[in-house]
Amino acid sequence: MNGHLQEIGKRIYELRKHLNMTQKELCEGICTQAYISKIENGSLAIAADILFEIAQRLGVDINYFYDTQENSRYDYLQEVEYQVRELVDKTDYRSLYEIIRREEKTPLMQNKRFKQLLLWHKAICERHLNRNFSNALKLIDQALSLSETNNKVYSERDIEILVNKANLYLELREYEQAIEIYDRIILNMKKIPYFKNDRIKINLYYNLARVHLFLDNYYETIKYAKTGINLCRKIQSMYGLGQLYFILGRAYEELDNYTQALEHFQKAKFLFELNENDNLTMKTLYNIKDVESSQKSQNI
Repeated sequence: MNGHLQEIGKRIYELRKHLNMTQKELCEGICTQAYISKIENGSLAIAADILFEIAQRLGVDINYFYDTQENSRYDYLQEVEYQVRELVDKTDYRSLYEIIRREEKTPLMQNKRFKQLLLWHKAICERHLNRNFSNALKLIDQALSLSETNNKVYSERDIEILVNKANLYLELREYEQAIEIYDRIILNMKKIPYFKNDRIKINLYYNLARVHLFLDNYYETIKYAKTGINLCRKIQSMYGLGQLYFILGRAYEELDNYTQALEHFQKAKFLFELNENDNLTMKTLYNIKDVESSQKSQNI
């Protein structure tokens, strides 16, 4: 019996059991239960298209079932996704919107995953360019409706889209709805054994810290900011680290703990300067001056 077939079947079986999912639930709309049974016992080679759908249903990338790393050769769909994500990182939403308008006219919109990508990022454009939060939420829900997973598990992409939805509620000051989504995401993240993009987690912890700061839940703010900082240290990444130190400083400032506030604002300022983010550097300088003034008043 082929060892490679056995390994794929074993991984499908273990992940299905981990998620408390039956064979019937796993194969619904994809293949027969008998087919899945043969895959899991290693007696049948799984077709690539079915393995892709099974991976989505289980909430993992298809590479979870292989020992190889993600192939460096990108096809057109992957290249578009790379461009879209890069423009979001650069906050170049006008260029992003132009790509979306172009790709919406292509036959590739028949591809569910690609359509989901465009709907999701069109929502981002609606939020940042048009400030149309209602339409942005509708587009996010349309994107989520194209998800291949079921209600037992979210894929990594589902989580990323849900973080965007919660962030919309945060900006609308609908804090309880935002927290409900963030908490649901945290529960589901624990079910994913193959989580590739730790930046999603950092973004999640930062926004959870923010929403609790708005609600004056300062100790919750500190908890989530420190969780995000510890994750940055663990993966040796500076992504979001300055923002996390800044919000930690804000929480300590509100608690009148000016020593801790100043320490974290100084760290945030250093990171913002390192990344040449002049706006955030200036913003942090104002907070430092306010804290130093409050500290002097406290010592008088």
